[in-house]
Amino acid sequence: MSLSVHPDPQHPAGGFAFLELPGGALPDAPVPVAVQEAFGGRWLAPQGDAGQGGPVWQGTRHDFGPYEVHRHDGADWVRIGPEIVDRIEEYTRLRIAVGAQAADVTWPDDVPPRAGAAVSGAIRTVLPAPRPAAAPPSPAPPEIAGTVERDAPGEPAEADEPLPRSAPRSRAWLAAGLVLALLLAGLGAWVFFPRDDPAPPRSEVGAAVPDRCTWPALSALSGGFGTVEQAIRDCGADVSPDTALRLIETAAARGDSRALLLFGTLYDGTELDARIEKLTGLTFEDEPARAAEYYARALAAGSKPAKDRLSAICARLAGSVLTLDKGAYDDYCR
Repeated sequence: MSLSVHPDPQHPAGGFAFLELPGGALPDAPVPVAVQEAFGGRWLAPQGDAGQGGPVWQGTRHDFGPYEVHRHDGADWVRIGPEIVDRIEEYTRLRIAVGAQAADVTWPDDVPPRAGAAVSGAIRTVLPAPRPAAAPPSPAPPEIAGTVERDAPGEPAEADEPLPRSAPRSRAWLAAGLVLALLLAGLGAWVFFPRDDPAPPRSEVGAAVPDRCTWPALSALSGGFGTVEQAIRDCGADVSPDTALRLIETAAARGDSRALLLFGTLYDGTELDARIEKLTGLTFEDEPARAAEYYARALAAGSKPAKDRLSAICARLAGSVLTLDKGAYDDYCR
């Protein structure tokens, strides 16, 4: 039994993930998820226990969920949240049970917990570092007369002599010398030491984007949009939503039936293209009128699946009281 863990591109800060299983492995009803240490045999405990200082792992099994099952692109998909993701460290070897199915996996490093979320152990209090005691104030120098006495009345006073300054300046010169030495050392390191090459571009989930999943590589593929679409699906979370949208728009502008059908699916809230919408993060709000337009265009371009999709969306439009939906029904459903 194979099971894969994918990041949720709609939550780049972490805390959410998708479990992918072979198509037909799960029932139509929502399923529970349980997580077990592969080596220790302990089970992931409820969040409430860990939040109260209890153990994160326990001896008895605990089922999270249940979670809704999505079916698309020949696979079953289950979306889990922070109650599981925030509690697991990367590279942990696990046995994950989804409904009646179970498989051993290593938790990937591109599915992080949310920022600041604890992943294991009890809650710890971090104490601030003690501040050094303030130095006592220096005593004020004694007040010294600034002139000399006159020898005798009527004699002209001698010129006042400036008082000598007794405060040492050696510490100030030493501090200035240290600062200058540090600046020179930093300048030398910047000039003489080699610098690292700039980091490669990164996707929304923080992983380096493979060259094959960039706009130049995908747009250069031959074989029509069918080849490009399959490449987008293979890239999954490694292709950005902007790149995927640009490729689909280009093909739709040429009247490609597959691209038009995909656009209709993205606007159709009753349909889900899991690999496109969940992995790449490209998804739209439910707009039946727009979906009907793209389904009708896809049908005219020769798409066979578009016929049933258009019939279903027209049934939704027929019961709508919105002016936009009524117009779309008249344009594409009669």
